[in-house]
Amino acid sequence: MQPIKYRPDVDGLRAIAVIAVIIFHLNSSWLSGGFIGVDIFFVISGFIITTAIYSHMQCGAFSFSEFYIKRIKRILPLFYLVATCSFCIAYFLYLPEDFVRVADSVRYASAFIANVYFERNSGYFAPSSDVLPLLHIWSLSVEEQFYLIWPVCLFLLLKFVNNNKLMTILITIFIVAISYSQISTITAPNAAYFLLQSRLFEMFSGALLAIVCVDKRNRNIHFTFLTYQVLSIVGAGVLVILFFSYSSNISFPGINALWVVLATAALIFSGERSNTLSCCILSNKVVAFLGKISYSLYLWHWPIIAFYNYYYGSMTVSGAVICLLLTFILSILSWKFYETPLRYLKLRYRWVVLFYFIVPVIIAVSIAKNIADNDGYMDRFEPEIIEFSTQHSKGFGPYANQYIKNTSYHPFKAEVLGLQTGQISDIKALLWGDSHADHFRSSVDVLGREFGFSTLYGGQPGCPPLLGAQLLYNKELTEECKLLNDQLAEVVKSSDVPFVFLGARWAMYTETSMKIGEEGPIFLADEKDSTKSVENSRRVFKESLDRTLAFIISQGKNPIVFEQVAEFSFTPNSCWLKQLKYGGITGKGCESPIEEFEIRQNYYQTYLSELEEKYPQLVVIRMKDTLCDSRACKSMLNGTPLYYDNNHLNYYGGKAVMEAYLANDESTVIRKLFH
Repeated sequence: MQPIKYRPDVDGLRAIAVIAVIIFHLNSSWLSGGFIGVDIFFVISGFIITTAIYSHMQCGAFSFSEFYIKRIKRILPLFYLVATCSFCIAYFLYLPEDFVRVADSVRYASAFIANVYFERNSGYFAPSSDVLPLLHIWSLSVEEQFYLIWPVCLFLLLKFVNNNKLMTILITIFIVAISYSQISTITAPNAAYFLLQSRLFEMFSGALLAIVCVDKRNRNIHFTFLTYQVLSIVGAGVLVILFFSYSSNISFPGINALWVVLATAALIFSGERSNTLSCCILSNKVVAFLGKISYSLYLWHWPIIAFYNYYYGSMTVSGAVICLLLTFILSILSWKFYETPLRYLKLRYRWVVLFYFIVPVIIAVSIAKNIADNDGYMDRFEPEIIEFSTQHSKGFGPYANQYIKNTSYHPFKAEVLGLQTGQISDIKALLWGDSHADHFRSSVDVLGREFGFSTLYGGQPGCPPLLGAQLLYNKELTEECKLLNDQLAEVVKSSDVPFVFLGARWAMYTETSMKIGEEGPIFLADEKDSTKSVENSRRVFKESLDRTLAFIISQGKNPIVFEQVAEFSFTPNSCWLKQLKYGGITGKGCESPIEEFEIRQNYYQTYLSELEEKYPQLVVIRMKDTLCDSRACKSMLNGTPLYYDNNHLNYYGGKAVMEAYLANDESTVIRKLFH
């Protein structure tokens, strides 16, 4: 067996990958495709690990215990140091419910399944994970899972499969893996992003490349310098293009990740010749050094950014400089004085397993469980902070209201049957929509108390009340939304309910995104056209909303549309907590500029105004006059925190908004309608 030589160019590629990720996390507009640095890491990991495993297995020198001991010493010490620091800082900074989420993420990470936790607890329908200091550990868990299964699989393949058939089998596995990734990216995008099965082809490509390179060296196969040089330039060029052309709104991983994989593989393969252009650049001592500390850079950068964003609300240029400096300082220090010494410390295998793995896991899981069992140590705050936090944390979904008859999500069938057979009495209204209808439950409850009627709620997060519209974000959700909307249309058609409230995150469907200035991935389609574009989504929105209102009116009902509340680029709770701890609540700085509200919501609001002229029966409950002034939109009213996250009202916020609305002159139409 030829010795495995050190590849400084691979370390240089690691440096490019981690710097790209850091820049993307500081501000995605600076490098919109910087997130593909993670995918570059996946390919490199598959290549490095398989090079070592395959080389040693071929000559019978591979040891499973030695392999896993090296992985433990390489990965776990720094992870638990970062987790410990995150615990300590989050203790002083985070609200109780956020502190519990930090603890939960550590528990899952300790079991090598942090990616499963974030797959279940991220995305549009979950509280924002962007402030969780260990969010980035999901990719580490994916690699750990690969490390657990791949050596065993390769060992069995080499033992029972003829060498002539090995490459055919491996290529077949790669094709199946990329096909699965592409399908799951369409059908279950959140799972596809986080889980091993849809990321497997990325690490597997590195593994395939490693086997090719080892066999090439063993068989003394050579290619021309021009071949390596072309691969070098093409690989580097493709990655540069992808760094600037990709964005977080594209479907990923799937086919879009394949181009990252192929470009990375081309660069790694071309580095077999050390005098290629890209190899010379990547092998530069400074670049290669950054690659050596890339693991430290990766682990430290996100907690620093997350804590900064949690405290200050959003990233600034000066904040980015501070975060970058802290990241490099901590990374260099921990790499030199902690990570490297522990990695090369000579210990018996059983002591490594005990002190590097078992003891830290027990301590971390015990601390995390204690945090969760004690509700995030709420008593660490002053009484007024506890009261404020309690109001904020009471979400909009699972809390029953006196005048709301249904508190369950889809399916809606049982409630529909009850209404049709007269088992549900005193119902005068239906509340229909997505999670932005859900957060108006307490608002409608205020109306019910004021005017003496009850409302039946039917909704599902991510399901707009738009008949004939399809949501292209998630195939499974699209089917659920169609079923739910059909059922609710039947309620409108077959019941005596005179009023139908519609609520949704309207701007998300007309702008196709969750943030201002972005496009996708929340596209609407219909039977006529399924093109993923803002133009088509807006056409579908207008036609389906018109269709829905016309249907409601044709059944002799009055449609009442809730205008969407303001969205925030930050989570207001961190702003509130900071003000409470350091000077009391003023509300200043915890607002969203009125310009953002108007830019984001102008399209659908203009169309609602057109529909008001078309349908005299339509009533629009406008949020702007209640929540906004000429300068900004508020995140609190009269000392009451309004929001649960950055776009949903909390339980008390929903009540406060409606009470404030009823106190305005604009509520005259509603008062006349219900009297």
